[in-house]
Amino acid sequence: KKARKAVVSTQSGHYGPGGKVIKKPPLTEKLLSKPPFRYLHDIISEVIKSTGFLEGLFEDHEKVSANVKDKEQKIVFLQKAIDAVGIAIGSQLSVRPSKIIAGQEAERTNEFLQYLGRCAAKGADNEVVKRVKKGEKPGKKSDKDGNRSKERRSKDKDGERKAKASKERDSSKSKERVGSKERSKERVSGSSKERGSKERPERGRRERSRDEKKGRTQKADDKKDSSEERRKEKERAKKERSTDCDSALIPLL
Repeated sequence: KKARKAVVSTQSGHYGPGGKVIKKPPLTEKLLSKPPFRYLHDIISEVIKSTGFLEGLFEDHEKVSANVKDKEQKIVFLQKAIDAVGIAIGSQLSVRPSKIIAGQEAERTNEFLQYLGRCAAKGADNEVVKRVKKGEKPGKKSDKDGNRSKERRSKDKDGERKAKASKERDSSKSKERVGSKERSKERVSGSSKERGSKERPERGRRERSRDEKKGRTQKADDKKDSSEERRKEKERAKKERSTDCDSALIPLL
């Protein structure tokens, strides 16, 4: 059904009564359903003759279908036409010359013929012919430009790889710095704990020493107070004895 629809599109497109790109060969459903190489050669030759599109694309010997006999020659001929149409529309066609020669992919072959008629309706295009002869492919630039593009892509890939490697190195260094900071924190924390554990017994010893010193001072003060009290008691006793003696001497006088 798809192939028949493609055939109808080819018949009613730029080749049909409205388009009038070519008058022969006849676009019959039988021939378009499985177009042979000779039939396609005749269509392309008539397009060149009637519109000038693809003029100068083929060598003189290629213009005669009888000279294009073997498979390789037929593939080269069709590939030139397919590339030219692809460059003209700015897109690569999916049809393959080897499948066309084998009588396959009728739908895609008719798609190629439709695009050929559309481009031919616009007239001759020498620029397209030049680009095909330079080796340019649809959607691609010439070989030199293609090589430069490959070199740029290669450089871009190298740049991406270097950027990725640099990023990985930076990430590794960052991880190392983070790990180093964490280890440093652990060491500081461990040292603080050790100092704390050492300081606690030291504080205990200092406190005990202060308590002992305070106790000794208190004892000394208590002893001093006791000595002072004994001295005062002695003085009071002495005064009392002196008073008693004085009382005893008064009557005698």
